[in-house]
Amino acid sequence: MKFFTLFIIFTLSAKIFALDDKVVLKNVRKMGKELKRELKSGMEKSPIEALELCNIKAPLIELKYKKDNLKIGRVSLKNRNPNNKPKKWMLKYLEKFHKKSINDNYIIVNIDEHRKGFLKPIITLPLCLKCHGRSIDSNLSKEIFSRYPNDKATGFSGGDIRGFFWAEYDK
Repeated sequence: MKFFTLFIIFTLSAKIFALDDKVVLKNVRKMGKELKRELKSGMEKSPIEALELCNIKAPLIELKYKKDNLKIGRVSLKNRNPNNKPKKWMLKYLEKFHKKSINDNYIIVNIDEHRKGFLKPIITLPLCLKCHGRSIDSNLSKEIFSRYPNDKATGFSGGDIRGFFWAEYDK
């Protein structure tokens, strides 16, 4: 009887703590808006100030939206931060987005029987090109490489997919 009771409690609590897809989308959008707001604020001062904010504040903003049952962040095939490499489950979907065989604003996939994955492209905006474009100021380039010696996040044009917001969460 105790085992049965524990099983029922565990099953119900798993459903209670599972996240709704809309909640995940809302958190990703809020995180994206906060990151964009911080970067715009930094760019008003200088691109190097924006780089500083991105280097220090972006990971803190991402942490703010993580929960016990929600992991959230940014990822790119051409990452600047080595911590933003794609996870195995993401790779085929990232390629499909880049090849334009996925045209949705975001996708939600089953990672396994217990977890879902969320991917939403980050589109390169004019604001992004100072640090991620084809022609980067030499002083800014030196600053980027001093913080990110293995940087791959350059050479983008406006409208390119520069990376993705991602989330993993319980079903």
